[in-house]
Amino acid sequence: MSTTTGVEELVIAWLGELSGNDWPVYGDKPQQVPKQFILVDRTGGPREAMVLDRAEILIEVYDKDSRLGASNRASAIADAIVGLEAFNHDITHADVNSLVNLDDTIGQYHRYQIYCDVYHRR
Repeated sequence: MSTTTGVEELVIAWLGELSGNDWPVYGDKPQQVPKQFILVDRTGGPREAMVLDRAEILIEVYDKDSRLGASNRASAIADAIVGLEAFNHDITHADVNSLVNLDDTIGQYHRYQIYCDVYHRR
């Protein structure tokens, strides 16, 4: 059947392969914050009959120096999100609900947020 790896960990692993070393991917904001990075968090979504996790996933793209850099990386991720289905056979659906420009004014980062639905067979 399926592995015990959670949907967030699968998205982090996929994004790590997609983005390479220039855009490190985290589940929690690191103490030593790099110039550009990506955060992944689950924001909601139901679990159905112990067989399907319909997760709502938030992917945040941060760039300290370039709004265009954050925008381009977020757009590339949004365009590629369906690739999650090929990355792991337990992911049965992946799509983007919204792509939002919402700067982090406290940390003074350019930030784009990608809201996704990712269905994971458990």
